[in-house]
Amino acid sequence: MGRIAAHMREFFPFMGRDETDYFWSLRDVSFEVKPGEILGILGRNGSGKSTLLKILSGVTQPTTGRAELRGRVGSLLEVGTGFHPDLTGRENVFMSGVLLGLSRKEIAAKFDEIVDFSGIEQFIDVPVKRYSSGMYVRLAYAVASLLRSDILILDEVMAVGDAAFLEKSQKNIEKIANDGRTILFVSHNIHAIRSLCHTGMLLSKGQKVMQGEIEDVVSFYMRQLHGLGEKSQSDISDRAPLVNLEKADGWDGERPHTILQWVETCDGDGKPTRVFKTGDSISIRIGYKLDQEVDRSYFTVFFIDGLGDRVQVMYSLHDDGEIELGTSGVIECRINDLRLVSGEYSMTLDFGRVDHGHLKSIDWVPDATQMRVDLGDYLGPLGLRPNQGILAQRTKWQLLEKCMSYKNNEVKN
Repeated sequence: MGRIAAHMREFFPFMGRDETDYFWSLRDVSFEVKPGEILGILGRNGSGKSTLLKILSGVTQPTTGRAELRGRVGSLLEVGTGFHPDLTGRENVFMSGVLLGLSRKEIAAKFDEIVDFSGIEQFIDVPVKRYSSGMYVRLAYAVASLLRSDILILDEVMAVGDAAFLEKSQKNIEKIANDGRTILFVSHNIHAIRSLCHTGMLLSKGQKVMQGEIEDVVSFYMRQLHGLGEKSQSDISDRAPLVNLEKADGWDGERPHTILQWVETCDGDGKPTRVFKTGDSISIRIGYKLDQEVDRSYFTVFFIDGLGDRVQVMYSLHDDGEIELGTSGVIECRINDLRLVSGEYSMTLDFGRVDHGHLKSIDWVPDATQMRVDLGDYLGPLGLRPNQGILAQRTKWQLLEKCMSYKNNEVKN
């Protein structure tokens, strides 16, 4: 009987449906974005990001609930949305402007700037259905961002386009935000999310998991992706600084050689700890055991940030001194002035030998240990704003000349 009812509902939509018959792309997602804020929306494929942007853009109506936007909305969703395929680029620019409520005169005043930004001057009078995906996105982004809109909604604009366009669009997004306009930004490019957005929101299976400062949301999301769980900063300091590596898994689940036995992080006084401040002296001590001596051997320590990127690499080969390892012992890598900024870092360890000018790894332990770094007052009270790099560099500034007339004279001469 259940199968018959299902077939009847398929052919007669007016028949009642059960809750289980529906798939909710979004449910109970509530949030607010302030004027001038850049909100990055994160989540895996199928989490509801694009559906959310379609609802906010007015392309899709919500089954229940509402979306309130105050001001003109410019949106760039997936390729194929927004432009009429049979109209030329020129015609679509004017049509988009009219839909935003602009007069033909206002659109014409911006037209040359839009075409120049998109870089498709010679194709502006060609129907957009003839455009490549890159050409389409460049023109659509130029229209959405340069025609005056109070709210800009962008879905994967960084996924299509060459490096020059991506750099230009990132700078344009920053300028738009500085003008007080609001941006909702979806991208799988985590670096773009971190560098452009002020706040973030994480979606999973159609529901909001987290919303807050972009660094916190990105860190939470990346830990989920890498299967690291939901560890807080305090977890780092709670764990013992010394880690036994004999049973650690390598990239393929096993290590042909277990030369690297243990690792321990210590402060400048030799006290074991996992928590440091930028500018501290730290020591990384590695216990090793060899079956036989290895000529021209080396050790490596890789610092890996929360995005899985190598931010600093230290080879024992960087030290000019000769080290006779023997078959067992403890080797120490000392850093006198740690330049890493605030964050949690993992260390990957490597041992190998130099073979005909090439580095040949013998034992490798990814994510061997972890530590936390706090910038503190290393760069003074101002410090660094979020997303301003991975390294801290102290500098000295001084006034050389109050008047630049002598430079002007040199230029004239």
